[in-house]
Amino acid sequence: MSFAIYSTTDTTQIQAATSTASSSSSAQQTKTNTQAAQSQDDTVKLSETAQAKLLHQQGQSVSAIASTLGTTAKAINEDLGITLEETIAKTLEETASAA
Repeated sequence: MSFAIYSTTDTTQIQAATSTASSSSSAQQTKTNTQAAQSQDDTVKLSETAQAKLLHQQGQSVSAIASTLGTTAKAINEDLGITLEETIAKTLEETASAA
C-alpha cells in the first residue's frame, strides 16, 4: 500500500483540475444535446406525393410505390399525374415490343 502526501498547493491544484474536468464534461454534454436537437430539427417529412415522385424517379413501378407507401396504384397514378390512357398506351407498347 502506498500513501501520498499533498501540500495545500497540491490540493488546490487537484481541486482546480477536478473542477475544470467537470466543466469540460458538462460543456461536452451540452454540445451533444445541442447536436441531437439540431439533427431532429433538420428532419423533413415528405408528403405522399413527393415520396411517390421520388420513388418513381428512382425507377420503381407504380405498384411497388403503392405497396411501399401503403396505398393504391390508382392513388399513386393520380399523384404522378398518370392518366388511364397513358397506362393503356404504355402497356400496349410493352406488349408489342415483347412479341
